[in-house]
Amino acid sequence: MSNTQNQTEDQTAVDQDNLFADTNISMKSGRLVKDAELIAEGKFIKIRLASNKEYERDGEIKSMTNYFNILVSSNLTKAFDIAKDLQKGDWAYFKGEDSAKSFDTPEGYKQTAVTTYAYQVTKKKVTEDNAADQDTSDQAAVHQPA
Repeated sequence: MSNTQNQTEDQTAVDQDNLFADTNISMKSGRLVKDAELIAEGKFIKIRLASNKEYERDGEIKSMTNYFNILVSSNLTKAFDIAKDLQKGDWAYFKGEDSAKSFDTPEGYKQTAVTTYAYQVTKKKVTEDNAADQDTSDQAAVHQPA
């Protein structure tokens, strides 16, 4: 077996191992249900996002709305600066990591809440010039250390 072939096989094995590394990346887009809210003494911005999903059932197009909780930390300055100005009805895109928390309801049921901790925020600007679905965006990405 040649040296080049061994290197290729070794690289393939490494690439396959990386496929199974722990990954928690979540991307969400939609419209804000209400204005962005400053919480925890200004350390986070809380956002409630609605996202529509269309699907076909029995030959008819149906629509379903999903709601998501998003938090943006003040430590992520660029993302935080964009997020703090988001208002009800704004279209935005978020990239981050999901975190789930279980809790007991007052009625004794177990529930789980999922929150996306966003490190990238993009707001779609809508103006008369780009109202025909042309996208110009404010975007901030902060890369997390690996």
